[in-house]
Amino acid sequence: MYLGINTKALFIAIYILALPSVFATESITPQDSIKKILPTLKGEARLQAYSNLCGIAFAQDDSLNELSCLDEYIAEAHRQGNIKEEAFARQSKMVCYYNYDMNDALIAALPTNLSFFESNQQWELYYNSWSLLVDLHIYQNQYQTALQEAKRIYADARKRNNSYGLGVASYCIGDVYHHMQNTEEASIAYAQAIELLSDMDDQTLLMGTYENYSEVLSGAAEYVKLKSVTAAWKEKLDLLKIRYKTKGYEVSDLDSKYRYCYLAMAEAEMETGGMEQSLQLLRMAEKLTEGNAPIAHLLLLRSYARYYQLQKEYDTALAYNSKRLELNKLGNNNRGLLDTKEQRADILLSAKRYADAALLYHEIMPTRDSLASASTAEQLNELRTIYEVDKLKLEKKVSKTQLAIVLTISAFLLLILLGYIAYSVRLKRKNRILYEKIRRIQEAESQAEQALRSTPENTLSKEQALFRSLNSILSEKQLFTNPKIGRKELSDSLGTNATYLAEAIKECANGMTVTEYLNRVRLVHAGNMLIEEPLLPVDAVGEDCGFTSRSTYYRLFRDYYGMSPTEFRNIAKEKSKRAEV
Repeated sequence: MYLGINTKALFIAIYILALPSVFATESITPQDSIKKILPTLKGEARLQAYSNLCGIAFAQDDSLNELSCLDEYIAEAHRQGNIKEEAFARQSKMVCYYNYDMNDALIAALPTNLSFFESNQQWELYYNSWSLLVDLHIYQNQYQTALQEAKRIYADARKRNNSYGLGVASYCIGDVYHHMQNTEEASIAYAQAIELLSDMDDQTLLMGTYENYSEVLSGAAEYVKLKSVTAAWKEKLDLLKIRYKTKGYEVSDLDSKYRYCYLAMAEAEMETGGMEQSLQLLRMAEKLTEGNAPIAHLLLLRSYARYYQLQKEYDTALAYNSKRLELNKLGNNNRGLLDTKEQRADILLSAKRYADAALLYHEIMPTRDSLASASTAEQLNELRTIYEVDKLKLEKKVSKTQLAIVLTISAFLLLILLGYIAYSVRLKRKNRILYEKIRRIQEAESQAEQALRSTPENTLSKEQALFRSLNSILSEKQLFTNPKIGRKELSDSLGTNATYLAEAIKECANGMTVTEYLNRVRLVHAGNMLIEEPLLPVDAVGEDCGFTSRSTYYRLFRDYYGMSPTEFRNIAKEKSKRAEV
C-alpha cells in the first residue's frame, strides 16, 4: 500500500505544544484542534495544517475524509500559487485512489495530473504517479499491459534524459518480470534501477528495488549474488540512517527497511554455510519485528523455519512453520498458505517423513494448479482484450489508404505474435517449476513406499499389509501394463476379494479408487519412460503403460503432470542437457 502523505508534513504535536489551551477538554480530537485554529492560519502554516489533516485521515483509513481533505489542500495550494504543495497534494490524491482500489477514478485523473506535473517540471511526482498505472495492471494480473506501460515510461524518460524517470521505469519493468516469474529479465531491470537511483535524494524507491531484487535472487537460488547485493543494500541503509540523524528525522522509520535487509542477508548466509552469522542476523530482524502487526512476522517465521531445517532440527523448523501457517490462515492469505505448506512438505522430506510429505504434496497440487489456471486464464483474457482493442483501431483506419491498412495489420499480427511468445515463455517456465514439483512428489511417494516395505509385518494394519503386497506385484510383474486388468484380476492375484482391496487402496492411497490408483501407477511409469527412453514415441509410451485410448492417456497425463507428455519429455531433455554441462 502506498503512503498517501509523506514525512514532509508537520506533526500534529507541533500544534499541541503551541496551543495548550486547545486541549483543555479531553474530548477534542487533533482534527478538531487543527480545524479550530485553521481560520487564523495563513500561508505556509495553513498549508501545513491541511497536510496534517490529510495525514490524520490517512492514518484512520478513512477514504472519503482523506479525499475531502486532499481536495481542500489542493484548492488552498492553488489559491496561494504554491506549485510544489499543489503538486504534492495532487499526487497524494492519486495514491489515495490507488490505495482504496478506486481504479476508474485513478485512470480518469492521471492524464490531467501528469500534464500538470509536466508543465511545472515536477518530474519525480510525474514518474511516481505514472508508475501507479503499472502497479494497477500488475495487481489485475495484466502483465503484458503493465509491461507496455512501463516501457512507455522508459521511452518518455529517455527522451527527456531524466535519470529518475529511467530508474522508475526500470523498477517497473523489473516488477512486471518479477510477477511473470522471469527472473533473468527481472534481475537485469532491477540492477539497472539500482544504478540509476543510487544517487537520488529520495531513496524510497531504491530501498524497494533492493528488497524486490533480493527476492528475485532468492527465488533463483543465486545466493552468492544475493550476498553481494544485500551487503550493498545494508551500506546504503547505513548512509540513509546518517542522513536521517543529520536532518532530525525519526531513525526508527527505517526499522522495517533494516528488517527486510537483515532477513535477506540471513538467507544468503545460511544458504552459503554461514549459519552463525545467519542466526545473528535473524535475531536482529526479530528485534525489529517486536510490537509489529502479525503480518510483519511471516517472513521472519519463514526464515527461522528454513534455518532450523538446514540445521537438521526438524521439530523446531516445523514449529516455526506451524506458527506461519496459523498467521496465514488468520489473514485468509491463500498464496501465503500454499507457500507455507510447500515449505512444510520440504521440511518433512528433509526429515525423511516421506509418507507425510507425499500426502501434503497431494493436498497442495490441486490448489497450485487452480491458482495457476486462474492466473493463466486472466492473462489469456488480457491478450484477447489487446486483440480487440487493436481490432477496433484497425476498423477505424480501414477507410484510409491501403498502406495504412497493411501497416496496421502488420502491427496487429506482430502484437499477437509477441503476446503468444510471451505466453509460451511463461507457460514453459511454469512447466519447468511444475516438473520439479512432480518429481519431488514422486520421490516422496517412492521413499514412503520403501519405508512401508521395510516395516515389520506385525506392525502393519490389515489394509497396509494388503497395500504393500499390491505394490510389490505391480512393480515386479507390471500388471498395470495390461489394459484389461481391474479389481477382480488384481484381487485374485493377491488372494483376496475386491472389496478388501478397494478399502486398502482407499485408506493407503489418499481416498483413491482401484481404477484411479492403477492409472496413477501407469502415469508414474509413463513419466519415467518418457525420461529414460527418449527415442520411444510418446503415443507408444502410453500404450506400453496400459492405456488403450490416446485421448484418455493425454487427458489423465495433463491432469496429473499439468502438461502434455511431449512438454514433459522436452523439459526432461532440457534438464538432462543442463546436468551434462
